[in-house]
Amino acid sequence: MADDHSQADPGAFELHYGAPTTLETDIQGMGATGDRYLVEYRMLPVRDGVRLATVVIRPRAAGRVPVIMVRTPYENPASHHLRYDVFGRAFRAGWAAVVQNERGTGWSDGPFSLIGHGAEDCADTLTWIAGQPWSNGHVGLIGCSSSAENQLRVAAEGHPALKAGVPMSPGAGVGNIPGCEGNDGLFYKGGIPVLSTWSRWYHPSAVLERPRLPDSDDPDALERAMRTFVVTSPGSRDPEYRRTLDRLVRTAPSGDVLKRMGVPRTGYDTYMRVTPMDPVWEEPAHLHARHTGATPQININGWLDVGAYESVKLFEFQQHHPDQYLIMAASDHCAMIRAASPQAMLGDRPMGNTTFPYDDIIWAWFRRFLNGEPDAWTPMPKVQVFLMGAGRWLTGDRWPLPETRWESLHLGSGGHAQSLWGDGTLATAEDPSSHPADDVPADPHNPVQTLGIALGADPVVCDQRPAEARADVLVYSTPPLDEGVAIVGDVDAVLHVSVDVPDADVFVKLVDVYPDGTAYNVAWSAVRLRYRESMASPTPVTPGTVYEVRIKGMTTANHFGPGHRIRLEVSGSNFPLADRNWHTGGPNADETDGPVAHITVHHDRAHPSRLEYHRYTGAIRPNQAPGRG
Repeated sequence: MADDHSQADPGAFELHYGAPTTLETDIQGMGATGDRYLVEYRMLPVRDGVRLATVVIRPRAAGRVPVIMVRTPYENPASHHLRYDVFGRAFRAGWAAVVQNERGTGWSDGPFSLIGHGAEDCADTLTWIAGQPWSNGHVGLIGCSSSAENQLRVAAEGHPALKAGVPMSPGAGVGNIPGCEGNDGLFYKGGIPVLSTWSRWYHPSAVLERPRLPDSDDPDALERAMRTFVVTSPGSRDPEYRRTLDRLVRTAPSGDVLKRMGVPRTGYDTYMRVTPMDPVWEEPAHLHARHTGATPQININGWLDVGAYESVKLFEFQQHHPDQYLIMAASDHCAMIRAASPQAMLGDRPMGNTTFPYDDIIWAWFRRFLNGEPDAWTPMPKVQVFLMGAGRWLTGDRWPLPETRWESLHLGSGGHAQSLWGDGTLATAEDPSSHPADDVPADPHNPVQTLGIALGADPVVCDQRPAEARADVLVYSTPPLDEGVAIVGDVDAVLHVSVDVPDADVFVKLVDVYPDGTAYNVAWSAVRLRYRESMASPTPVTPGTVYEVRIKGMTTANHFGPGHRIRLEVSGSNFPLADRNWHTGGPNADETDGPVAHITVHHDRAHPSRLEYHRYTGAIRPNQAPGRG
């Protein structure tokens, strides 16, 4: 594919007049009226002298009240950080709120790095809040995506003022905990950079070169500037910019996508050229296995979120601590609350009734921990997950749910599993007649195109048959099911593969095939074969050698109903969601050409390729009152 050096006109960072007035208007509509509330704009210094742009919304009346805080890399002040229903309830109850920009974002000083100094900066802010005459010393954290990722490390390390948190879609805050080694804030999947997601996010959200406030000690001057201007990038709003980026992300080399856009430098330029276990990944304030503490948390995410697997593993890692909860919805990134509906859709796929009392639960949670109201909290199951395809919530007191057991489906074919019309099968037992191996090409100049799945994809769930119609996709399916199968928990693909190049990628996709043939994506994962043994020690592939690779990173709760089929796709690319492999074994982010790889999937008795999953064996009953015990 030819390199495309055309550029969007990125312009410069813009200063927008009057946005803070919108914030103040919006919070008045939530009950924080001017006669009851003050809005203060501060540059709050932390331990190393860096000043963080901070907005305090507090009652005028004397007294000490609970505080709910949001920390974010996005525009600040901005009313969308206070969009959760809990803030309206808190303002009507006379509580306070704090919204703060991470260092290096908005008007906050310092260079940006992914969740950089997040735990220390949050801890210093918590200490400051606890010492204010309007604070009762009890602070709760809430937020989705980056605002959730900001919570994880400080919650694990602990702070006397931090009493409870509600992290939603927090997967990029998860580092090397059990099961997530080498994902590094979701930048990778199986060692493969998640290209389209992070090229879109790092600019405009994580630039290293940007405007800043003057070094002034005059608090009035700083407040006037912060009230008057908001710093942002035109890339966050300009449709032409996004169309240009969507085009350039498909060009090579992938490490220079943002450079070709002509935008300010970002961490993307660094991360694309390091390995998943490079020391540079110790700089972000991710939560790692060494962070063994926990603050009470309600972890909320959706099954089609980019970090669904990491959210589940986070809960699994911390569930032995008191007051840890997991809610997994039928939604994509940060859409859990707004997507709840009596007749919900997840992309193109009907979900049924997904209603859930999120707002009541969150408000009761904070009343319990921030305001000393234990009776406000109604006990609920530790785990509540929506079973897609059945329209039901499943509950339990731990994860994996105790009513699950590992089962397997074995891959088979007559040697022609290529495409939707091939002879690939999934069966509960090996079939000696289905032993011939399947060969599939992977051409980096003509990669398999991403359908749905990606962060921000519309729709996130859609019919996968256009991909399955390609001759470079292997398709393995069960016969139509006589009775339903509920997969609830982790899903692994154990494949025996050989290739004819020094390196290649293997992608898998779990698909629910409806009786009419519509094939909805459920989960996906992949592995770059150089990382088949270890993320820390990439090892070249010996062409022709058969390797057993376990592809982890998928989790779900999906009911494959009677008449449906369980399907596994196998391919050598999923582009541009994931960076393509040029099959040389070299520095992939700098390459522009490479050979077609031939990937062979073996499934004979010596090489039992299979799909392993947690099958739910409990009863699937109608829900009486989701959200409560």
